Amino acid sequence: MPRQARGVIHQAPLALFHRGGRPPRAAAAESLRANLLRFAAFELALWASLYAAYLAVRGATIGSPEDALRNGREIVAAENALRIFHEARIQEALSALEWFFSAYYMAGFAPLIATTLVWLALRHVDRYRELRTALLVSISIATVVFVLFPAAPPRLIPDLGIADTVGLSGHDTGSFAGVRFNPYAAMPSMHVGWSLLVGLAGFRAARRRATRILFAAHPAVMVVAVMATGNHFVLDAVAGAAIAGAVVAVMRLAAVRPAAVSAQTPHRN
Repeated sequence: MPRQARGVIHQAPLALFHRGGRPPRAAAAESLRANLLRFAAFELALWASLYAAYLAVRGATIGSPEDALRNGREIVAAENALRIFHEARIQEALSALEWFFSAYYMAGFAPLIATTLVWLALRHVDRYRELRTALLVSISIATVVFVLFPAAPPRLIPDLGIADTVGLSGHDTGSFAGVRFNPYAAMPSMHVGWSLLVGLAGFRAARRRATRILFAAHPAVMVVAVMATGNHFVLDAVAGAAIAGAVVAVMRLAAVRPAAVSAQTPHRN
């Protein structure tokens, strides 16, 4: 090859750089940052719109105290018929650990859910999308029940002798950004439902044994916490877990069927 041609070839990358081009590694990093920003913006907008809509609907459809107390007593009657009404005994038996379960009721919900979502979004994006969809679909179903069946939690039914260990009396009459909190959104317990979804997603994504054990135990600990703090009945917890389980089952079925159909479709050469 002539010396002049070799010089042109060797100088080409440098000339490209000086003309505003970027090395492939820098371009790839910039593309990755742009994709991450688009992903984060879309997900934040999705959560901000849909969860805000849920809070607005829940706050605008708060049932009357009379209906909520009546429905709460119906839950007690059902549990008595099934011989599973032990919430007062559970709270009394765990009184020495009141501080732990009160803290777990709060920290094991929004903070843990947010942390798990961020971790999955950064490390296991497919798992993140599955969890995000399951959370939003399950809370949509629960909202329908909150509207149709407002139910007082155990701590608000006077004759049960169940205390409010978390101190939510101010929360019951308060609001956030002008949206009132709904103290009668107790059936189903989405503290339990969402804890089950987070536990399943975290268990499947985690690699360390200790982390998997923590995620596996989380739903069970939350079931105890919601009863020990006076915030939910056993049947509330069962209903929340049932909604979460049904959503997971439907999502699994929806994911499996297209793959099965594709496998059965003959391919043309």
